[in-house]
Amino acid sequence: MAIQFIEQGSVGIGKSERRIIRSHVMRGKNAGRPRPSRRRQTTDVHTKKGVLTPPCTPAESPKSLLWNDLCLISFPQQLDSEATKLMHRWFFDISDALFPPQFCRKFDIIKSIWMNCVLADEAYFHSTLAISASYVDFFERKSSISPKTLHHISKAYELVNLRLSGPQSVSDSAIAAVVTLAIYQQVHHQHSTGLIHLNGLYRMIQLRGGIARLMKENRALALKPLRLDVELALQTGSPTLFHSDAIPANAVLDDSSITKQQYSSTNPWLSRIMLDVLSFVSLLNSRQKEGRTKLDPLNFTEALLSLIYRLLEAAPLGQPRCMSRSTHEEAAHLALLAFMTTLLPEYGSDQSNYLLLSARLESAIRYLQTISTDSKDGGSSLLLWTLFVAGISTLKRMDHPWLSSLILETCGRLDLHDWPAIRRQLCGLPWIFALHDNPGRLLWENTQRRSIEMS
Repeated sequence: MAIQFIEQGSVGIGKSERRIIRSHVMRGKNAGRPRPSRRRQTTDVHTKKGVLTPPCTPAESPKSLLWNDLCLISFPQQLDSEATKLMHRWFFDISDALFPPQFCRKFDIIKSIWMNCVLADEAYFHSTLAISASYVDFFERKSSISPKTLHHISKAYELVNLRLSGPQSVSDSAIAAVVTLAIYQQVHHQHSTGLIHLNGLYRMIQLRGGIARLMKENRALALKPLRLDVELALQTGSPTLFHSDAIPANAVLDDSSITKQQYSSTNPWLSRIMLDVLSFVSLLNSRQKEGRTKLDPLNFTEALLSLIYRLLEAAPLGQPRCMSRSTHEEAAHLALLAFMTTLLPEYGSDQSNYLLLSARLESAIRYLQTISTDSKDGGSSLLLWTLFVAGISTLKRMDHPWLSSLILETCGRLDLHDWPAIRRQLCGLPWIFALHDNPGRLLWENTQRRSIEMS
């Protein structure tokens, strides 16, 4: 770049000289950086400290998420590069886990209420940093909580307590902040503390007029306590605080090729909830296989939670087995819950933490196996599906020799000797190709390998 000297005249430096000076300065400052277009954008995102107000219409296509999206935002406190990386990883990585890209449109974090909360609320900001650091620590197998994590979660508790003692104690931001505290406890598997936070959330939401009203006022926010409610019910056996009737019937569940005629021709143990799960699965398979328009992330979450609530309300895990239900119904119910956990990844963990569900399902499988030994009908088909669902969900992290033996025995009764034939059998019941084919095939291969080693 040629050097150009600016000579000051008798009247000082003029406009043209100042323009040349600014040009030289900015050339050095912006060296190597991409130059954005100077044309006016049709969808500007205005960001300043505590405010994020992007225009968003349903017709807009999802915005591409870039590293610079967080770098350009002014947070309540200055973030160093490590903290920015943590925030980036938590927000962008977790969205793909919560809203599987095989079925859902990309969730635009930058335009979500959660980014607004990070920018506008210091308590939410600190708890999010504590969660993101914990999330990364989990995957890096760190055994202790870092000092930074402890600092941020301590600050978050301090600020949340101040908020709850003030006039904004049941505001959206207060509810969102308590949600993050509960998520932090979920990441650290501290379920008893998580239940305390959930009970607090329930009282706050009741003071706001109930979960149904919050769903109308702020749907994205309302789905968070609902998700925490079903997670803790699955993990601890506690009864759900909210109820399925608070979640409006979602049109997603009606968009399916499953018909009442198919329902009437299936096994007698198949209930209405099984039909709705089949409908939901059929919809997900069609979105992934046929390349149809993907689901809105919130519609997906709403439908998923609605189904899990109905399953938990039918037979809470913390209650003894209902003697009026048949063995097939008991096994089907527990297997459906395990099946749904594959769409409900835990924060920083996986389905192996559903220990109560695992124990109940194992017991039901063993009992079902004793009455299905001589069966050549739907009993063996249900048992096979239950075995595979258990093996790819709640039981997948532990070695269960009995599971392999039962799979081989059941396949023998059904005259199934290879994975394609087994897969066709499994697809007669809820089975999501994109999520379950690979782990199902691996389970079958491991079963065959174990059989060869033992022979």
